[in-house]
Amino acid sequence: MKKPAESRHESEFDMINYKKNTIKQLLLTVLVFCCIGCQNVFHQKNSFGFDGTTLTVNSPNGKIKVEIRADANDQLTWSFQRQGKPVLAAAPLGLIVDGNNLGQSVTLGTPRTRTIDEQYPTWGNHSVAVNHCNEAVIPVECTGGMKYELDVRAFDDGAAVRTRVALDDSTHTIAGEVTSWSLPTDSSAWWARYDNSYERPCQSGTFGTIPANTSLAPPVTFQLDDELYVSITEANNDCFPDMGLVRNGAFLKAVFPASSRGWRHQDSIVTPWRVAIIAEGLNALVNSDIVTNLCPPPSDELANADWIKPGRSLWQWWGIGAPRLNDQKEWVDAAKKLGFEYYLIDDGWRNWRAPGKDQWQCLKEVIDYAKTQGVEPLVWVNSSEMRTDSSRRAYLEKVAALGAAGIKIDFIPACTAEITRWYEGVLKDTAELHLLCNFHGAVKLTGRQRTWPNELTREAVRGHEYHMSRYRRVQAADHDEIVLFTRYIAGPADYTPTAFDLREMVGYTWAHLLAQAVDMTSPLLHFAGKYHDFIGNPAEDLLRHLPSTWDETIVLPGSEIGKIAGFARRRGQEWYIGVLNGAESATMQIDLSFLGSGTWKAEVFGDDPDNAANFKRESKSVTASDSLTISMNPRGGAVVWITKD
Repeated sequence: MKKPAESRHESEFDMINYKKNTIKQLLLTVLVFCCIGCQNVFHQKNSFGFDGTTLTVNSPNGKIKVEIRADANDQLTWSFQRQGKPVLAAAPLGLIVDGNNLGQSVTLGTPRTRTIDEQYPTWGNHSVAVNHCNEAVIPVECTGGMKYELDVRAFDDGAAVRTRVALDDSTHTIAGEVTSWSLPTDSSAWWARYDNSYERPCQSGTFGTIPANTSLAPPVTFQLDDELYVSITEANNDCFPDMGLVRNGAFLKAVFPASSRGWRHQDSIVTPWRVAIIAEGLNALVNSDIVTNLCPPPSDELANADWIKPGRSLWQWWGIGAPRLNDQKEWVDAAKKLGFEYYLIDDGWRNWRAPGKDQWQCLKEVIDYAKTQGVEPLVWVNSSEMRTDSSRRAYLEKVAALGAAGIKIDFIPACTAEITRWYEGVLKDTAELHLLCNFHGAVKLTGRQRTWPNELTREAVRGHEYHMSRYRRVQAADHDEIVLFTRYIAGPADYTPTAFDLREMVGYTWAHLLAQAVDMTSPLLHFAGKYHDFIGNPAEDLLRHLPSTWDETIVLPGSEIGKIAGFARRRGQEWYIGVLNGAESATMQIDLSFLGSGTWKAEVFGDDPDNAANFKRESKSVTASDSLTISMNPRGGAVVWITKD
């Protein structure tokens, strides 16, 4: 009878020990969380500083520091440091509203602060974007007692500011901004002059050689030392005119070429973000998510929309001009044979006629046939047919009713505030009607493709239409190797790459033209060339497999703006390397250490030194410990397709 009592006492003893251990664990847990809380408080205190006249915001890793203060003339300024060293000197901030410069005679109030840390899916250079920054919202009072708030965000690879002014719902006048960035005079610079469609050629020099008082098209990129790059642009523009940039003395200043005399604005003001990406190396520059990070996420419905699908498209305008009704089935069949997801019916379908059928009925027949073949049709339109809210909605409803998957809208007017709101209206309408959207003859992206993911791509680039001998157009040899590090920093561009027509190569090699399709980011990837030149081409097997979006992108060592651009890009378990070469013969050594374990098969499409219209194709077995030596012709290149052996 003693055993049960002992067992009972042992159980009670075990329970007492269990309770004691539980209390100890709880105390340890509380202690750990207290320590973490203390660390977070310490981190918060070290992330922000404010002494009544100067606000400092540090990036989460502490490398970037942005400082907001008033200078000796009471002008609001911002400046940047990286790892304790000056990067961009103090430059003016300010918005001119109803005749008041909001950056003058300022008094700063106590800021509110927070840390943003999130990830979200994205399409383009990688599949997951990281948004990690410290934010300060600082109340400001300026001349005449006018009050507003300045938002400041510091990322590990740059910083941004915007102005928010609470106003009544009457109409106000915005004369422009004094917002500027200060660059070292001797920093290397790459830019293009501003035009309404962002199709001017790329140029290079130093900051001091940029023509003064000449509007430039953002992003403009600078190299401050061997591995430090700065790119200047804007983000989240949904109501302002498109921002250009002008060198004004030691500053790069925000200007508005389409509204140089100012514009009218109703109700409160929220400016777009003014952005400086500060990247350690070209890989960090290309992979920066700052521009989309500064934009709102999509609605849940759009975030989960199964009809928004990246893919590749055949496109006949570059190859043959206006589409001909009687050969549309051949183009659709070719898209199907190549495994392309889309086919674009471009300008010219408006002139189609058949007995008893107008252009819309003819278009419907082509759309219906494409869908029976598993190819999604896209339709071109001139924006002049849909400028008002009502005409736009009616036109888009008609296209959606025909069964098209998307719309390409061309020839868009200069981007005033009104036209920016028109862009937003188009994106809203197309999202509601389940249409993909692609703007041509347009201004740059500002990250709003995060908010409206149905905009998979946008032109706003001097693309492949400038590789056309029949129009006497020859792209500069350094263009492709510059534009990847300027315009593409703003987001995807519909460059319409890759054409193997012997008459239209204008000095480039097949390997260079093939590498364009790897390097020129566009989740909706339109190929310029004729299908006749793709089917049966030595690279047809590669074209069948080539993705339009990537899980990972690495800018290869040896890349140099204006000379060589080498990207290694992963989709799933496959890697694609695209190398674009400029004016001089070159050799690139490619370290394959980014590959995983095991043996891989590398299919190399290189330059044939004796024939630009041919590949030097080789198959090699490689591992992560190997490297590849790529020799390239002037205006040449290479593509390497790497699969698990």
